[in-house]
Amino acid sequence: MNEGFFSRMWAYLLSGWRPWALVILLGCVLYFPFLGSSGLWDPWEPHYAEVAREMVESGNWLDPTWEHSPGQSFSRKYFWSKPILSMWLMAIPMQIFGVHADSGGIVSGAEWYLRTPFALLAIIGLLGVFALARRFFGVKQGLLAAVILGTCAQYYFIARQAMTDMPFIGLLTAGMSLMILGGFDEKPRPRLLYLGYALLGLSVLAKGLTGLLLPGLIFLVYFMVSWDWGRLRRMRVITGGILAIVMAAPWLVYMSIASAVRHMLDDEGKTFARRFFLHDHIYRLGHGVHGDRGTFAYFIKQLGLGTHPWFPFMVWGGIRSARRVDRKNLNREDRVELLVFLWALCGFAVYSLSVTKFHHYALPIVPALSILAALQLLRWREGTETAGRLLVPLALVLGVVLISRDIGLLPKDLVDLFVYNYTRAFPKHDALVGQVGFGIIFGLVSVGLVACLLAWRERLARWALPMLTAGALLGAAWGGWYFFNQMGPQWSQRHLFDTYYALRQADEPVAAYLMNWRGETFYSRNQVTQAKNNSRLKAWLSRHKGKRKFILVEQHRLKKLKNQLSHAQKRSLRILDRSCNKFYLVSVEDSLTEPDPRSP
Repeated sequence: MNEGFFSRMWAYLLSGWRPWALVILLGCVLYFPFLGSSGLWDPWEPHYAEVAREMVESGNWLDPTWEHSPGQSFSRKYFWSKPILSMWLMAIPMQIFGVHADSGGIVSGAEWYLRTPFALLAIIGLLGVFALARRFFGVKQGLLAAVILGTCAQYYFIARQAMTDMPFIGLLTAGMSLMILGGFDEKPRPRLLYLGYALLGLSVLAKGLTGLLLPGLIFLVYFMVSWDWGRLRRMRVITGGILAIVMAAPWLVYMSIASAVRHMLDDEGKTFARRFFLHDHIYRLGHGVHGDRGTFAYFIKQLGLGTHPWFPFMVWGGIRSARRVDRKNLNREDRVELLVFLWALCGFAVYSLSVTKFHHYALPIVPALSILAALQLLRWREGTETAGRLLVPLALVLGVVLISRDIGLLPKDLVDLFVYNYTRAFPKHDALVGQVGFGIIFGLVSVGLVACLLAWRERLARWALPMLTAGALLGAAWGGWYFFNQMGPQWSQRHLFDTYYALRQADEPVAAYLMNWRGETFYSRNQVTQAKNNSRLKAWLSRHKGKRKFILVEQHRLKKLKNQLSHAQKRSLRILDRSCNKFYLVSVEDSLTEPDPRSP
């Protein structure tokens, strides 16, 4: 009776609109709880947020600026290192709800609505992989693909951040899925096809030309491999391409012309075309701009950590899919599977060839890998394909065990999946509870898989999937709800500026000494003085003589700061906030006074 009840319930949930609702519920449960509990992480989140804040403050939503206040010159104040879409996504809720606190700084809770559009786009990405896998392979395959993608650490961490990657990934994934749905279904579906082109065009405004170039490469390689050139007419490449360009080009063309004609320059003295097209595309790909360098193996490690516990099954699924579709007579489902495989392969090749590397650059291929893993896991579970007697199951289980061990021992690697500076000091003590939690969750998954492999090998195909799914869901909830927010104060300046605004009197200024981490600009509403060298610091101290002065300083530079102060200022220096392991908030005065009773 119970088995029949659960079978009916499962069939009920898999029918009609309910699977779509389950995918949306999955995203809401994983990404929205505690979304605004930590401040914006340096440097990307507050950098883009400040550009959006200045848009709202100035009323100019076309010419993005950085560190520009009303009344200042626009000379070298423009911001062009990223396209405009992410800034618009933050500027809209700022315009609706407001962002300026009455007491100064940024209103409490702003992080929640600044990150909400990005979490919503992460859910759109989940819906994209679900729709694609459901239509061509089945509802269960679609749900599992969404679960796999949604519980990958790199995906759920970036879903919680107001940075350019999730708008790019969400729109790229949805656009690719709609194009495949529109062009490979039994009957042409031009509306879906054109919507896919439009979303790919919008993805260009999220992170650049890769939004069109990568899909173009994937489809080109597909047609060359499959010789399915007759499908080109169904893909409506000319009219669809025009639509994508119409979505992407207007702002890019406007900025290229306006910056050249009006001599608009960014903080490095570059015009828009030189910055955006040359520096952030060609130089980043072929010469190296910021980030890491590395071989093709660079992203194998990051994908292993960022997609745990699914990575061994993604690799296995990719290999088996390549074998399945490497033949002449392909049906519709085989062609779609080939295209998904090429999505992963071409994406991996492009980002591996790029000289500039960040850990999250390979994220665009994770949706494709999620589909391939879902297909292979269900084929294995349902008995349509086997994993062999010992070697393949052993390799799969060992892969999960080894990556679980690495995450349990080195939680810093999880944080490095989505931050800018990989050499920044890691708060081991604050990470301990999160580390233990990941160790328990993935340790239990590893023990279960090993026990099943050794004692009940014939049942591994049936039991592996529920164990992996339970561990992945628990890991995603633990990582997103707790670990992300526990680490947040160490990468955010929100707490430092909350302390500053709570303690300051009228006209007591704040400066940042030898810093450029972006958070100080956003959380002060661009009121902080950037003391980028010792002469600027001394000029600022002199200009505010007689006042108590607040200074943000990196901890390892505190001694250097003291060397620039007068004797009285040295004696008066007090560390007011130690909540971040990177920075101190200190105060200095020109004459020694009694400590402020409100100081922590």
